[in-house]
Amino acid sequence: MQEHLLAVVAGPGSDVPARVTGLLLPSDVDIVGMQFSHPPDSQLWWIQLAVRVPSPDRLELLTKRLNRLVAVLRVVTLEPGGHRRQSVYVKLRPDTADLAQVGELARWFHAETLELSAAAVVLHLTAAPDQCAAFVAMLRPHGIAEVVTSAVSGVRTGARLTHRVPPSAARTYS
Repeated sequence: MQEHLLAVVAGPGSDVPARVTGLLLPSDVDIVGMQFSHPPDSQLWWIQLAVRVPSPDRLELLTKRLNRLVAVLRVVTLEPGGHRRQSVYVKLRPDTADLAQVGELARWFHAETLELSAAAVVLHLTAAPDQCAAFVAMLRPHGIAEVVTSAVSGVRTGARLTHRVPPSAARTYS
């Protein structure tokens, strides 16, 4: 099954996340990641859904069902070639002899060193999902104690709008 990233803009209401996730319960839709953002300055919800569906027809049906929700203003399918980002935090307990190599890997991937102590090294990287996976794989021999990853986020580069919002409706919620 192919993975798709959907961006949903929805109107106000504390029940919006529950209604959106209720649509993803069918057994043929695999939820890979979900992010809900509700900026403090806005009443709108920004929801990113990473789903795996068995066919393009099933993706279209899911998009249509999302568009039928009362509070949903817009659904955008982000194209596979678009910009996707993920954050990964890695806690290591490397041997002292490996510290230089760990530092070089962090520099090579442009990762941040959040903590450097006798007990542990904590690194952070925000990059494309495949780069995050490669970063963790290259650190595995150096004593990984913990890995925390975020959901994959997409940026609307090359996005295809699947539902248009009338200007009057868009102004109602801003």
